[in-house]
Amino acid sequence: MLRISNPITFFGVIGLAASLSSPLFAESPSPGPAARLVARPEILIIAHRGDSKVAPENTLPAFSSAVQAGADLVELDYYHSADGVPVVFHDDELDRTTNAVSLWGGAKWKLASKKLADLRTLDAGSWFNAKFTGTQIPTLVEALDTIQTGSVTLIERKEGDPATCVALLKEKNLLDRVVVQSFDWEYLEGCHRLAPQLVLAALGHKEFTPEKLEKALQTGARVIAWEDKFTSADSIAAIHARGGKAWVWTVDDPRRIGELAQDKIDGVITNRPAQTRTTVMAARPIR
Repeated sequence: MLRISNPITFFGVIGLAASLSSPLFAESPSPGPAARLVARPEILIIAHRGDSKVAPENTLPAFSSAVQAGADLVELDYYHSADGVPVVFHDDELDRTTNAVSLWGGAKWKLASKKLADLRTLDAGSWFNAKFTGTQIPTLVEALDTIQTGSVTLIERKEGDPATCVALLKEKNLLDRVVVQSFDWEYLEGCHRLAPQLVLAALGHKEFTPEKLEKALQTGARVIAWEDKFTSADSIAAIHARGGKAWVWTVDDPRRIGELAQDKIDGVITNRPAQTRTTVMAARPIR
């Protein structure tokens, strides 16, 4: 008779083994750290723009706080500066979360119109809280160096070409250690062609349909991250039926997170990673 001393651990291992046989890993005989993380049976907690209710979004303090909060992945957004450097920022304009308007005058300053040296002069922290005054816009390299010390980076591409991102990750030996996501599915296809081992997530919004799911999977993505309003038990089941993982964005409400846990969501992108982890553990700690 098989004796199981720790049933939670046992069934967790069984769940991971089953996940490793899914199409997510079909192209890699030896899945890397990011792929193994995505395959885990637990609900993954993904910090949206870092720990963005504790520190200014998409800054190194927010990323450090998310790592300390135990986020499984830390999400960020990136653009290219005018001189081609990938920099971490959410909006295409600098006005909302920097002092660009007061420093330079005018309004609607486009990030892509400024070189890195100019972007470095901006204060990207005081809008959130005075104690973060002087916080700079980080480069993608700086963000990776901060997050990868204790978590996994979820890189969302806002603007930029696949080759630059893949080359940067290759140089830093991170191709199998991060996840890349985008609403631009052609960008994901480009990343997949250049680096099939890269774990990709296709972002989606509005109505979820079988046709959209099929198109998303054709990019090489095996994670489908959909808008909460259009995420249901049926859409999650449809993704699972195709061997994919279902993530949802962006959810902070504990009641809704509990519902999603019961619907077997695989990952929750949230502005409150510590609170969400507590909610998830209470709702469904492991499958």
